[in-house]
Amino acid sequence: MSVLDRNNVHLVGNLESEKTLVFAHGFGTDQTAWKDIVPAFSDSYKIVLFDYVGANEATTPYFNPRKYKQLYAYADDILDIFEELHLKDVFFVGHSAGGMSGTLAAIQEPDWFSQLILLNASPCYLDEESYKGGFSHEVLDGLFKQMESNFHAWASGFAPMVMANTDRPQFADAFTKTLTGMRPDVALAIAKLIFHSDHRKDITKLTHKTLLVQATEDYAVPNDVGYYMEKHMPNAVLAFVETEGHLPHISDPDKVIKAIKPFLN
Repeated sequence: MSVLDRNNVHLVGNLESEKTLVFAHGFGTDQTAWKDIVPAFSDSYKIVLFDYVGANEATTPYFNPRKYKQLYAYADDILDIFEELHLKDVFFVGHSAGGMSGTLAAIQEPDWFSQLILLNASPCYLDEESYKGGFSHEVLDGLFKQMESNFHAWASGFAPMVMANTDRPQFADAFTKTLTGMRPDVALAIAKLIFHSDHRKDITKLTHKTLLVQATEDYAVPNDVGYYMEKHMPNAVLAFVETEGHLPHISDPDKVIKAIKPFLN
């Protein structure tokens, strides 16, 4: 099995550049989620795009539920890509669970990473007495039951809620399309591993300079999560983007680019 085939890896941008920028998507999307972000960095960086296993039809044949039970498996996949492409000192941009997978990878192989940018990422989605993750056990159980009973109907309701920006329904429509491009049983398995994950102890081990980019209104990741991460990550800075929704790189790419560029420079 080729790692580059498994993760549908593509190299774009300035292939002669000594600086490498890796973009990692989140749940329900694939590498196309970065299409409006990539051009802003194509002149200066060699850019690596990939799909997490299970994200779409191209990668689903490689999905093994025994392997992908935790985000650590996706972190290993990231490191496989780095090793295959001989990547070092990488600038890593990861959205949501893609960002947390990158965090785990950077903790495991710190010398392979230079800086990280985590967009609307979260170490834990469950509410606890002293932690507001955004979801209760009851809400998540209901979400999983909806996915099992009628996946396409669930996606049609979940996408607009998470995307927000109701005045621009084309974004929710696009998100619905990539969500329903996942095989239902695989989507359910990945959703469970993400929403049941707890990496609050892990994030304290990330020593890289890290930018936390957070939308001011996000149904999936409340602002409290951003503050929590900034407090508990040794070298992190939190920056809010005045926008709504869990996928600002799709709904407001210019604002995300504006937040990222000064940090990379």
